[in-house]
Amino acid sequence: QGEATEELPLAAYILDPIRATVVCDGPAEMLEVARWLVTDGESEGLPVVRVKNKFAVPDASEYDGYRDLMVCALYTGSHDLSIIGEIQIHDRRLHSLKLQMHKLYKCKRATKATMI
Repeated sequence: QGEATEELPLAAYILDPIRATVVCDGPAEMLEVARWLVTDGESEGLPVVRVKNKFAVPDASEYDGYRDLMVCALYTGSHDLSIIGEIQIHDRRLHSLKLQMHKLYKCKRATKATMI
């Protein structure tokens, strides 16, 4: 009775097929949005399943120096179909920098030149 050797389809590794961005004016507003999502999200039908705080990572190079908050929430619709969506919470100044850095991000993640 060996273990199953069947690999999951690549789609099984996608955790954020739906993404939204909230751009805030400073850290206090970012925390206010994050608190609302975490504390009130469930009562609004969006229970939080994961929070990733890139500000809490001590090594800035891990994310190429970029920082934000990401909240993943579970939405369940009709027929009990569920999907996880990612809500990115950005500081306005850092968000404009992110837009400029995106081409470099694509180069870093590419496994071949045609992906750029």
